Amino acid sequence: MKFNETKLNKNIIRAVEELGYHDMTKIQEATIDKILQRKSVVAMSSTGSGKTAAFMLPLISNIDVRNRNTEVLVITPTRELATQIVSETRKFCKYLHGINSIAILGGQDYRMQAISLRKGVKIVVGTPGRLLDVIRKKMLKMTNIKAVVLDEADEMLSMGFYEEVNEILDHAGKYSQKLLFSATIDNRVKDIVQKKIKKAEYVECKDNATMLVDNIDQYAIDVKVKMKNECVLRILKKENATNSVVFCNTKKKTEELYNYLREKGIKLEMLNSDFSQEEREAILKKLKAGKLDTIVVTDVLARGIDVEDMDLVINYDIPYENEYYVHRIGRTARNGKSGAAYTLYTGGQLERIKQIEEYTMTKMEQIDVPMDKEAQDKITKTDFPISKRGLYIVTLSLGKKDQIKAKDIVGALGALTGMKSENIGIIEVREDTSIVEVSEEYLAEVVGAFTNGKIKSKEVRIIKD
Repeated sequence: MKFNETKLNKNIIRAVEELGYHDMTKIQEATIDKILQRKSVVAMSSTGSGKTAAFMLPLISNIDVRNRNTEVLVITPTRELATQIVSETRKFCKYLHGINSIAILGGQDYRMQAISLRKGVKIVVGTPGRLLDVIRKKMLKMTNIKAVVLDEADEMLSMGFYEEVNEILDHAGKYSQKLLFSATIDNRVKDIVQKKIKKAEYVECKDNATMLVDNIDQYAIDVKVKMKNECVLRILKKENATNSVVFCNTKKKTEELYNYLREKGIKLEMLNSDFSQEEREAILKKLKAGKLDTIVVTDVLARGIDVEDMDLVINYDIPYENEYYVHRIGRTARNGKSGAAYTLYTGGQLERIKQIEEYTMTKMEQIDVPMDKEAQDKITKTDFPISKRGLYIVTLSLGKKDQIKAKDIVGALGALTGMKSENIGIIEVREDTSIVEVSEEYLAEVVGAFTNGKIKSKEVRIIKD
């Protein structure tokens, strides 16, 4: 179904079509008419399914511009998501007069927020803590609120905002229209619905997860822990990434990977819970402007990054929860565009990959660590003899006298190059040296790894004939 077939305000449809949207997503088709009829709605909808437009377009269409009262209140779990929603709303209102919006966030000047609210704002978007503050201070009058939206409700409640959300809904009054959008409907969400959103229309787009990843090429790479930083570097170079994001599970990992990639000449920034709102906004602005190759982040931003044409997502760590995988890779392949998502895992985590595949109803393509193209260009193949099996022979400076075994060389190759044992030919450990047979495609990898590498903490070098 197309937007111009709905009862939305014609000026809204005009703005939406200028943005390049003509056909509605499933969640939009299932909810817009209900919201236009001022019904309360509880909708299960994944990140990237077009839910912001699903609730905001009909709410804007229903606004009465004859007064300055605030009519729409949207509650979000993160500052980034709130800012994103306001940005989208302003685009939707391009050809409308008298409809303005504002983000109410912690860390901002109360005085400036109070001035804006006093002048009159039709749509207010914010995080639970700061919204409750301005309501209690009577800076935001709830008496004229006609609709309240809980966006990413499961995330918001999991972050500990249960009491704040309950109180805000109490202030809104029982007759206001209430809309809840959530990736999952867990017990906390059910409790809020049962207590505060009665007589709601229920919408569940079961194929949201699948729809989200239809245009994403998903890859899984089995890699040694010590090789993960180098693997990320090679992916970024292979994809020639400009707008990309790398997700880590911990703040410490963001710092380690950031330092590694910066030393390798990658233009990047990192974002984690230590960064202020102003710092986050400045970094995201640089990424949107094309001044960065990538950003390294924790899941604190998984639902709040909104950068157009983001073409690559890398999961440095597998997310703890299956749904976070959807939230992460939902940063790419938006609005029918294509994208790529790489997930790094160690051998013992293969079961987690299978769980995610089952959850998303998709399959990741298993691939090897990308080749180091720069190393391949530099290698002089004539320095290495060829065996009877047609493989190149590489001689290493360590042997039995150094307590080196074949399995140690295999382990080092896996950690330093990402090579698997099946890609390695015959290994012969001699008294003073060792030889390794490798195919032409991996020759540069092996030479590069052992030029300044180590085996069992012992420095190793290549011996050329």
